[in-house]
Amino acid sequence: MTSFFNAALGFIHHAQPATALAGEVKFAADLINGISLIAFILVEGALIYFVIRYRRKKGEADRQTPYLTHNTKAEIIWTVLPTIILGVIFYYGIASFVKLRAMPKDAEIIELTARQWAWDVKYPYCVKSEKTKAERCIKLSSKNVNPTEETIKSGKLQDDLMKDQTQFVIAKGRKYVMQMTSTDVIHSFAVPSFYVKQDVVPGVISRVWFEPTVAGEFVITCNEYCGNKHSGMLGKIKVVEQTEFDAWKTAQLAALQKELDQDAAGGPVDETALIAKGKEIYGAKGCLACHSVNGNPGAVPTWKGLYGHQVTLTTGAKVLADDAYLTESMLKPAAKVVKGFAAMPPMPVEAHEVKPLIAFIKSLK
Repeated sequence: MTSFFNAALGFIHHAQPATALAGEVKFAADLINGISLIAFILVEGALIYFVIRYRRKKGEADRQTPYLTHNTKAEIIWTVLPTIILGVIFYYGIASFVKLRAMPKDAEIIELTARQWAWDVKYPYCVKSEKTKAERCIKLSSKNVNPTEETIKSGKLQDDLMKDQTQFVIAKGRKYVMQMTSTDVIHSFAVPSFYVKQDVVPGVISRVWFEPTVAGEFVITCNEYCGNKHSGMLGKIKVVEQTEFDAWKTAQLAALQKELDQDAAGGPVDETALIAKGKEIYGAKGCLACHSVNGNPGAVPTWKGLYGHQVTLTTGAKVLADDAYLTESMLKPAAKVVKGFAAMPPMPVEAHEVKPLIAFIKSLK
């Protein structure tokens, strides 16, 4: 029965191909599902026929089942025919697989980092500060859409929350290699409409590539159970025309350059803007998945009222939650672990994001 439902549902739920190789992968999947469905019908049909046709009828006298040795013709058919069918399946399966595993040399490389429970991407587009020589590249994070107090009160369903996801923008007709790793557990990067799926493993670099041929928005899912909020590990890829992508890229780089120039210039800081930026990073980096802002501790300490107070570490030492302590905790989470709480895995917080986060924590009195 499992084979039947897998085959039947395969035809219903296959997404429409949206990349150069997706059509080939879909054809191979449809072929396997079709053969499985036909084989199921033939085998189960024959089984039902023989059960009815050769059943022992009520009142029928006992008789000995005829002893059958073999049938050369039948044995050749059921050996050769499945071999041919499996050969066809192997050919179409390996043909698309080889193409998927051969990373094109003319593709752009986008770095993807998976973490509980979000996706972070880094584009190969960067700007530098002439004064400080600091460099920043375009980076985006998918929002953590798991139930929080805020989302629960909003009454939004999962489908609505998916629409709020940060979109990873790419250009139609351009080849991309996703170079992926994980900061914590095994995840699996999957885009149904692209017909790609690749496990993302801590300490290992895995790759998958695609060339989008259809403009639109396509959902990213995690296809490997990665914890109690696995179902919320969503993302979205937005495929746009080349001109629109160039405009988006130019705007992103201009914003990064402005931030670099402001940092290099120094001067007065807009505290309100800094807090707002910190709150944005708090959501984008997935900090809200563990750190509450309402005073209720979870697996890790709450951020409310944290700044300026002493915390006791697992070593028994007491430290002040000041700028230095918070900076170290963000960049090296395992350096000082608070007593009664587990050490956090490495987080994708960068040095220039620490200051806004601390400003946000300071505001939570």
